Amino acid sequence: MVELRKTLLLPLDDLLAVTHEFIHPAVSRSGLDRCLRRHGISTLKALMPQEEGAKTPMKIFKAYAPGFVHVDAGPGATPLPVRCH
Repeated sequence: MVELRKTLLLPLDDLLAVTHEFIHPAVSRSGLDRCLRRHGISTLKALMPQEEGAKTPMKIFKAYAPGFVHVDAGPGATPLPVRCH
């Protein structure tokens, strides 16, 4: 089933139909999904070949050194009560 998924890039329901027809008719959908998750191929997007010049996802926040906290204080921000002990 794992090699079928990697080779044919079938969605879960189509892979389940092929499994029922040719491998084992008693396989459940949840069992097949657990098997694919165990092997790290549960999403088709992870199996699709990446383009060479593919962009990396844009980061939302700047990466700070440990110990710093990012706080957004824009025009719509409301002040929160702060307690100091």
